[in-house]
Amino acid sequence: MNSVYITSIGKFLPGTPIDNEEMEEYLGRIGGKSSKSMRHILDQNKIRYRHYAIDKDQKSLYSNAEMATNAIRDALERNHDDLFNQVDFLAVGTTQGDLLVPGFASMVHAETGLPVMEIATHHGVCDSGMQAIKNAFLQVQSGEKKTAISCGSGRAIYWEESQ
Repeated sequence: MNSVYITSIGKFLPGTPIDNEEMEEYLGRIGGKSSKSMRHILDQNKIRYRHYAIDKDQKSLYSNAEMATNAIRDALERNHDDLFNQVDFLAVGTTQGDLLVPGFASMVHAETGLPVMEIATHHGVCDSGMQAIKNAFLQVQSGEKKTAISCGSGRAIYWEESQ
């Protein structure tokens, strides 16, 4: 079995951080009114900021594939080696792709412009990103692949920052 190492981590957070006071300007109000339970929930979860992939008119700023691609590019740029042409496996996890077909990994692969390689799409609600990293790990550990990229992305998931 080969040793497996994480050599870089990347991220992409869409848009500017939105504080709790602006949240409903992006998500909308129920019947034009603020949520009655919002304050209580926000006090309990301690989340202070969110990043939305939509604007105040609920128009998309980024597709799910674009967000995954931006995170992958960030990881590649942070790595000290030029891995772009060395990657031979891409595993991507998401709750829901941008389209029914093709698979999400196909869309991300095309968006990144990475060379021809084996790809895998993992779907699930909360575990798809972990399944993608496990698949990448096993591919390298077994010796089947030399260099892998794993990514988890979701448009239904809004990144949140707590205190």
